[in-house]
Amino acid sequence: MNFVKRICVGSLVIFMAAVFSRPIFAQVTRHPNPKDDLTKRWNWAEQEAGKQNLKHGFWIGYSIKRLMEEHRYIYSTQEHTISGSHIADFPKGDPLEKILSGKVTSAPLSDEDQVKREAKRVLDRLRNTKKLEKKVWKEIAILYRFDPDSSKIPITIRVSNLYLPFDPEGIAIFWLGQAEDAQSLSILDNLYTNSRQEKMKKRILTIVGLHETSENAVVFLGKVLKSRDPDTLRARAASALGDQDHESAVRLLHRAAKDDRSFEVRKRSVYGLEDIDLPSAVDALIDVTQNCKDREIRKRAIDCLADIASNKTAAALKDVVDNDEDTDIQKRAVYALEDLSDDEGIPYLIDIAQTQRKLAVRKAAIYCLGDSNDPRALQALIQIIKSKN
Repeated sequence: MNFVKRICVGSLVIFMAAVFSRPIFAQVTRHPNPKDDLTKRWNWAEQEAGKQNLKHGFWIGYSIKRLMEEHRYIYSTQEHTISGSHIADFPKGDPLEKILSGKVTSAPLSDEDQVKREAKRVLDRLRNTKKLEKKVWKEIAILYRFDPDSSKIPITIRVSNLYLPFDPEGIAIFWLGQAEDAQSLSILDNLYTNSRQEKMKKRILTIVGLHETSENAVVFLGKVLKSRDPDTLRARAASALGDQDHESAVRLLHRAAKDDRSFEVRKRSVYGLEDIDLPSAVDALIDVTQNCKDREIRKRAIDCLADIASNKTAAALKDVVDNDEDTDIQKRAVYALEDLSDDEGIPYLIDIAQTQRKLAVRKAAIYCLGDSNDPRALQALIQIIKSKN
């Protein structure tokens, strides 16, 4: 046997050993009484895993319910948690609900339907359509993977809508059914306290934010935000608070955006406020643009206001242009007015181009009007030219 053949045969042996050293299909064991307290069900899973001597480890999983846009999905990889409504390269495998129960309640979109939906989404954006997508209740699975010799701290945690593909990697799953948010948050709180890995703590904070808006989730994340934990973890807590449409979350992020010791936390707090769908979050962003001492944070708050569909946004940006003394901040607000949907900022830009005392700010407004297809912008530019002659 020559050298090449020996390599090929050797590689084949290694490959076959790797394939057959682990079961191809995941064994799923469902809790017999999904109405039991989650802690009780969790303890049952740990005991069952111990009895079965699972040499490749195991998953413990349950689901929570969250109100989501109809076409929005969420899943996680080893490194990231991904949420969106556009075409994505989903993980390979059967839908999670089929793995768990053998049933599929909602057929995945075909490739052609995904392309059509993506085209409609882009077209709506080009038309500045403000129509809000209908929200529906969806189940999100939370799956904790453990090594065979430990069921105390998971080696990873994954989340996924039940209708999305999931690869359990041939490892046994103990499925506990649906869980109340408070019970799920209690488990996550305990894991956060006992975990020593920052990567795991970050994943836990993200998952806490995925729970439907609740005081318990806000308290958990607020505690981390105000703690002496590393700034990277506190910034992740600020991001997760942005998933909580709760007045307490607005207050926490508003305070952090203006006063936190860390720039990264202040920045993430601004982005968190942008994500919260409450009028008070818009008011908080307006206050940050007008009163925050950090110039860079004010710039980011201005950018966020441009992305929010609120009847307060345009007037607030115009107020920054009229009353701020920082020329760069004023110009940032001008560009934000240009970005408002439905040409909402055009009347304000016309006024700035005609009356603003700072030449640089007027020029910025004229530049924005020149980029617009709105007839009002063209007419205003003609008037400005004629007034100079």
